[in-house]
Amino acid sequence: MTALPADERWRGVAGGAMLIGVAVMAAIYAPQPLLAEIAAEFGRTALEANLVVSMTTLGIACGVFPAAWIADRVGRGPVLAVSLGCGALLTLVTAATPDWAVIVAARFLAGLLMSGVLVSAVVWTGAAVPRLRRARVAAAYVSGTTIGGMSGRIAAGLGAEAWGWRAGIVLVDVLVVLGGVCGVIAVTMLARRRPSEAPAATGGTRVVVSWTVRARLYAIAFFAMAAFIGVYNAIAFRMTHPPFSLGVGLTSMLFLGYIAGPVTSVRAGALIDRSGVRATILVGIALELAGILATLIESLLAIIPGLLLMAAGFFVLHAAASATVPAVSPRPTVGSAWYTLWYYAGSSAGSLLLGAAWDAGRWPAVGALAAAMALAAAVSAATLPSRPGGR
Repeated sequence: MTALPADERWRGVAGGAMLIGVAVMAAIYAPQPLLAEIAAEFGRTALEANLVVSMTTLGIACGVFPAAWIADRVGRGPVLAVSLGCGALLTLVTAATPDWAVIVAARFLAGLLMSGVLVSAVVWTGAAVPRLRRARVAAAYVSGTTIGGMSGRIAAGLGAEAWGWRAGIVLVDVLVVLGGVCGVIAVTMLARRRPSEAPAATGGTRVVVSWTVRARLYAIAFFAMAAFIGVYNAIAFRMTHPPFSLGVGLTSMLFLGYIAGPVTSVRAGALIDRSGVRATILVGIALELAGILATLIESLLAIIPGLLLMAAGFFVLHAAASATVPAVSPRPTVGSAWYTLWYYAGSSAGSLLLGAAWDAGRWPAVGALAAAMALAAAVSAATLPSRPGGR
């Protein structure tokens, strides 16, 4: 088989990694803009409806370490492909079943199984390219997750507006299957064409630091993600209630705020180089908090920019924290698995707690609790070294 030029090969792998990221995040968060419709059909409160999202992320948190163990022994490529296929199948079950308990169980199992994608994707796709290109492939995957999260939510909302929430989820599942199949095939074929490479030199630039530094990074992931996802879950209820009373299709367009993710996550790298990890994370938290506070104003002219600002800040701090954890961990894969666990545990907690806040006190309660979560992340960040691990 003829080897492709190096530039074409790594760009092809990056494209495949991006498609995998699109597929997995579309599957995880497709029901998020549909929560109000799902709650209405099954007669559930906002807290109960949020189980459709929070059980998925809880499943991910439960599955990351078993998935990492299996991937190390069976192979990351097969684990990723099977995990994504199972996630697509269980997403279809979510759309087809009339039973509430089955929906909740299917969402938990989907998260549990798709954790195999999340722990395998960056390492597996990175192994298909030279070491100097791996950071760019990882960035392509992260960009894909942002695009997938945004496009999946919007497609679900528009499909639900036209044909109902079940059709909206099926529409997203088509996106999941197409993106997943094309991404896996692209990476698999290009990996076979990769020339052999000399073994990596030992040593490197990784510096192991105190476990308390890693614990603070995990706390930042937990609290910042809880606020971010919880606000976006609750906004689905707020926009479909007076004084806004928007349809689910228009409500789903609010997820266009995610477009800030690919832009700000790339900028975060330059900010880390210039100002350090602690300053970068604090800037991200400040932007996230400012966005949350802006949503307290009863006007779309404030809410829409507020959501955009919140997303921009969240992706800055997430890019900085997630990139730092492997560099300061004695075992980078395990450190990343812990980060993923706390990240998705925060998503589950935020979904449930801010759903309960909506039921109890509508948006003022949601905004106050989300702001408190962002402040908790800021406290954890403020005690970090300026450049943990020399970053």
